Amino acid sequence: MMQCNEEQPMYCNNKEMEAWFRTKECLPIDTLVNSGKRSIDIEGKKVFNDVSWRGFFPVDHGFSISGMFLPLALGFRKQFRKEDGEYTGITTDADGIIRGHNQLREVSYGDRKYILLTYTDLFYRAFYDLLLPASENVLIGKAYLGFFPYGFELLTFAMTRGYGFDYLAPADHRDLYEKGTAPKASDIEGKWRGQLVSNAALSYSFFVLSFTLNQDRIDGKWKLLGVWEGDSKVELGKDEMKMFDFTNWHDEIRRVTDDIMVGKYCQPDKSILPPPWAGSLGYIQAEEGKRFCLYYILNKIKE
Repeated sequence: MMQCNEEQPMYCNNKEMEAWFRTKECLPIDTLVNSGKRSIDIEGKKVFNDVSWRGFFPVDHGFSISGMFLPLALGFRKQFRKEDGEYTGITTDADGIIRGHNQLREVSYGDRKYILLTYTDLFYRAFYDLLLPASENVLIGKAYLGFFPYGFELLTFAMTRGYGFDYLAPADHRDLYEKGTAPKASDIEGKWRGQLVSNAALSYSFFVLSFTLNQDRIDGKWKLLGVWEGDSKVELGKDEMKMFDFTNWHDEIRRVTDDIMVGKYCQPDKSILPPPWAGSLGYIQAEEGKRFCLYYILNKIKE
């Protein structure tokens, strides 16, 4: 488990987030405005994503604990802009399905300055947030039921626009996949821990892939959730490595670094039941409306 610090609020518990909310200086409201820029530092294994703020519940919150096991990973996003001197935004769930429009202004609460976020949509008007931008890339917030300043506190949360590869999102995965290269036999030998990618968080270690070089062939094996296991046919191509198992789905894998690969477990391109939509739903990705995929990252297991 990574350590909680001011650059990695996603690893913090409720008590630690609460302490920041009560003691950190609130930076100006302009700090919240998103630039729309996004970049990946492959060597440093970090993502800077200022398309929106990415939200995290405390590690000891029920949403976080249950989200480890649910097929739909839990999370949320906020995107802020300034137009004609007004600060507005949109709050969504991790996959952008639920959407609430926001207005923001600076307020005083308990002799401290915060940013008040209210909802303009009728359905969400009974909720509001108090936000504290603690740095250029981290904010701490509280969600309330009711009307400011008399609301009932629901939860404390953190948001960031920078995170490590252990919190890759589907858009980051797609970038890494495009930057990746087809692995060679010598690149893949050994065992690799696989984690599914979502807009909220990576899954726990979901499966292990093992590759053994035997003269003119590569023996591939998989083990799912530490229980089920089987063999895979491995094909090395000029663009990617492909794997085939007992289903009609298949894997497409590219190398990123010596110890990281990214892959997709996908339907055939010509499927009987293609997805009727494009985008994310938890760990399920619908690529351009033509096929369902599971995105994952592979980290080499050092033995």
